[in-house]
Amino acid sequence: MTIYKIFCDESCHLEHDSANIMVLGAIHCTAEKAIAITKHMKWLRHQHNYTPELKWNKLNKQQWPLYRDLIDMITSDTDVRFKATVVLNKSILDHHQYNAGSHSDFYYKMFYYTLRDFLKEGNEYRIYLDYMDTLGAEKTRKLCEVLQNGTRWQLKAVANVVQSYEVQLIQLCDLLIGAVAYRNRDDIEHKSAIKMQFVDYLESKLGYTLNNGTPPWEEQFNIFRFQPRRHYA
Repeated sequence: MTIYKIFCDESCHLEHDSANIMVLGAIHCTAEKAIAITKHMKWLRHQHNYTPELKWNKLNKQQWPLYRDLIDMITSDTDVRFKATVVLNKSILDHHQYNAGSHSDFYYKMFYYTLRDFLKEGNEYRIYLDYMDTLGAEKTRKLCEVLQNGTRWQLKAVANVVQSYEVQLIQLCDLLIGAVAYRNRDDIEHKSAIKMQFVDYLESKLGYTLNNGTPPWEEQFNIFRFQPRRHYA
């Protein structure tokens, strides 16, 4: 049995916020690879003399060499997979008709779409979610329930809430979904130079843009774009 770890994060996921998209993302790798990447990220931090938590909303142009090295690391390692689910036109979602009136139910559906391709029978999964509020225990229980309901075997998965500042791969996931969300947003009036530099370089390494969906068989950096019809979710 192989133990896999999945590190999750989210952007613009609240029902009533200023963004018209929602992005959920996850990094998937073996437990051994997670240890190796964590060590390498700490080494890169030391090389670039950077100690704060890595967060998309706190990108600093002075730290571009660090961000470039992180992008090089994640895009060159085929043993690490990333998946992002982008929900477009969030404002037209009709939760009352399709999600029992619950944005939370829709949120978990999208998390299922984000994680389902990682799950294989016979493996064990440890899922890590960033701490958001005091509802963490309910969130982990509900997520495991949704994932189990979508599989045809007994899923061996445990979800835990962690503090992002303590987990390097949660921070890396934050940067990646931040880049995906930034490219897919059309409501940003003044573009950030460092954020656009990050997005452009990531796209150059991938060979495709972040505002287009990838084929289902793309495993290393997969983007699923969910485009609701009006009055549909």
